[in-house]
Amino acid sequence: MSNSPVKEWLADHKISYRDLASRMGQSPASISQKLNKQTPWQQRDLLFLYDEYGLSSDFVLGLSSSEEVTPDVQ
Repeated sequence: MSNSPVKEWLADHKISYRDLASRMGQSPASISQKLNKQTPWQQRDLLFLYDEYGLSSDFVLGLSSSEEVTPDVQ
């Protein structure tokens, strides 16, 4: 099983599971399960991570190695 890209991103940005859980209004255990791929990320999680940190859902889900969303050109 590959490592969660969000797990590595949190370590790089010195954000603890507990801090992330607190900001997301969830328990540290719930965040740990999501980071360890034991529980799926929910849509509200993906929206929070995008809104707060600019992380794309593809990155969070491990579908892309790029953490940032490319802005739409209008």
